[in-house]
Amino acid sequence: MSQAVTKLKALYADFLTVDVKSVADLYAESVVFRDPVHEVKGLQAMQAYFAGVCQNLSECRFEFDRVVGAGVWHSLWWVMHYRHPKLQGGKQLHLRGASLIQIDARDTQVVFHEDVYDLGAMVYEQVPLLGTVIRHVKGRLGDSGGENG
Repeated sequence: MSQAVTKLKALYADFLTVDVKSVADLYAESVVFRDPVHEVKGLQAMQAYFAGVCQNLSECRFEFDRVVGAGVWHSLWWVMHYRHPKLQGGKQLHLRGASLIQIDARDTQVVFHEDVYDLGAMVYEQVPLLGTVIRHVKGRLGDSGGENG
């Protein structure tokens, strides 16, 4: 397995214990990171992103179950286990997602990282009234995909 992928999996094993040095060990100075909420450019911005995301979480860890790689591009499928005091009373929640990463030619640092996940499932569906409405709409959309769909 790629050195950079191995380092990434270790870094995200417990997101709340990550220190700035380990972020700099994995991500290149010119890294670009994207997810459904953020676009971060550069190592300093990436370090600030890590610090900011962790502030309100009481748990955040990633369990990787599939890695597919070819050359400098890799796709990592994961389940994020997280707790936020304002979502579902602080209960542990789970979110399925994937990361697309590009590593440098030396296989030491990540130069591009994009996370793909359902933001609604992560946040909006966990808010009591809003979550009920979203799940109802999803159910209705799912019903419309039948034989006559």
